[in-house]
Amino acid sequence: MGTSNFYSYCCSYKVAPEEKQTLVSKKDLVKAWWRWTTAVEVPVSFDRMQALAFGYSMNGVMRKIYKDKPEELKDAMKRHTSMFNTNCDWGSIIHGITISLEEQRALGHEDEITPEMIQSLKIGLMGPLAGIGDSVDQGIVATIPLAIFVPMAQQGSVLAAFIPGLIYIAWSYFWSWTLFNKGYTLGKNSVLEILHSGAIKKVIDIASIVGLFMIGCLSASYVKVSTILEFASGADGATTTVQSILDGILPNMLPFVVVMSMYLYITKRGPKFIRLMVYTMVIAVVLTFFHII
Repeated sequence: MGTSNFYSYCCSYKVAPEEKQTLVSKKDLVKAWWRWTTAVEVPVSFDRMQALAFGYSMNGVMRKIYKDKPEELKDAMKRHTSMFNTNCDWGSIIHGITISLEEQRALGHEDEITPEMIQSLKIGLMGPLAGIGDSVDQGIVATIPLAIFVPMAQQGSVLAAFIPGLIYIAWSYFWSWTLFNKGYTLGKNSVLEILHSGAIKKVIDIASIVGLFMIGCLSASYVKVSTILEFASGADGATTTVQSILDGILPNMLPFVVVMSMYLYITKRGPKFIRLMVYTMVIAVVLTFFHII
């Protein structure tokens, strides 16, 4: 073989890239995720919130990757039972990132991946992911099915009463596992990619707008206020109800007034909900006594 041919052969030969060394199997990830989803709201405490559920989720994985390093295992379990609180579904990406970092640390990258770095990532991501998750979950996923199916349930559909809950459960499990797995696959860069994406801001804006619409729909469906006032409107003794006039001007005007009055009270006086409930009951009793509602 000539020199030129040998050089061409060497240049055309592609060395296979080195595969990432792993200690955690897919089964380990599924088990850790399942522990989190089933225990997240069970051992909540005032001092550490969801920390025990986080540690319970990490327990099996930490024991596997630090099986030959008892001191590292002890330190890992201490930091993963410190205060933790975030959205149950969206926050699961933190688990995946944490497992990925702990795994690489166990493989010999102690200098690059320190306990302080892991803990800082956990603490720093709790807030943003809670804000994103609560906006999307409560503003869209939980609210829209209620607005659609609750009126159907009120009309006698038994199945419609269960559909909103089933939709939310399906979303919760699907999305939490997707983020859990994505966090492990991409490591710490996964959340940076999500947070720096312009798409997530659009999702939050949409959630806020849709949430306002849904609150209006739910208020119109659940708040029932009407007046029984009436007056004579002709020489023949015919009567006209005030409610029919209000409905002609704006359907559900009184429920709207009640909801907005409560909203203004909360914005002016603060979240004094018990006092607001007492005021509402007293006003309702007085208006009923005088045959107004």
